[in-house]
Parts: sequence; structure tokens; C-alpha cells
Amino acid sequence: MMPSLLGLYRIGQGPSSSHTMGPVRAARLFLSRHPGDTPVRVTLFGALAATGRGHLTDAAIHEVLGRRLEGIVWQPDVFLPRHPNALRLELIQAGQPYDSWTVYSIGGGALAADDGLEEQTGGLYALTTMEGILQWCHNQGQPLTPV
Repeated sequence: MMPSLLGLYRIGQGPSSSHTMGPVRAARLFLSRHPGDTPVRVTLFGALAATGRGHLTDAAIHEVLGRRLEGIVWQPDVFLPRHPNALRLELIQAGQPYDSWTVYSIGGGALAADDGLEEQTGGLYALTTMEGILQWCHNQGQPLTPV
């Protein structure tokens, strides 16, 4: 089954889905894996850190983690090899990290991680132009909008 247009066109805070929606989803997934009240430190790397304040990345992360957010570490000059929009979420105990997850915000709120998480972005539909969509509708006798 193909995703709906609402799945393709998501609304998030800030000017960049990679800088808000992806980190928000990553923080929510991390919390679901680690319920409780253990503090979480977030490190932003590369492009995600370089423009994160202007794109509201910190505000989006704080909104999800709330009082569990121990702090955000900004590493704009450190680029992880897999993707320029990387973040690491770490559980903190006695001031030291003891469990972490590195995840990459790959666009549109989609994520990838070294632990096997890989969400698809783009390429979901065979028809990629309005002309193609209109032709398909004509050939199928289907209206472009629901009746």
C-alpha cells in the first residue's frame, strides 16, 4: 500500500524537516526504547549542528525530551561518514553516557541508523510528473480529485 499524501507532505516546525521532524522522531523512538526518567544528552553533528539553532532543532528536541534533556552538544565541524545530518542520543548516569544511539535525519522526517533502521525517502510512486498523473487518470477514467 502506498502512503497517503499526508504521509508524503508532513508539517513540522522550522524551515527544514531534516532539522526538526527527523530529530523529533529520533527522540521519540529513543524514549520509547528507554522509558523512565534517566537524563538524555543529545549531540548534533555536521550540518544538523551548523544550522540547528536557526532551524529550531534545539527547540524541537527540547519539546520531546522536556525535563529529561540533560543538554545539547553542538559539533558542527564533525561529520559522520554516513550522512551530514547526524545526532547521537545518550542516556546519562552519574554524568557519564551508558547507552547511546546514533541516527541520521535523511529528509522528510525519515531516519536511518547503524542498527538497521532504514526508512525510505522518495521513489515511492512510479508517476513523478503532473503530466504522467493526468495521463494515468485519463487512461483509467479516474478524476484527479475524489468525487
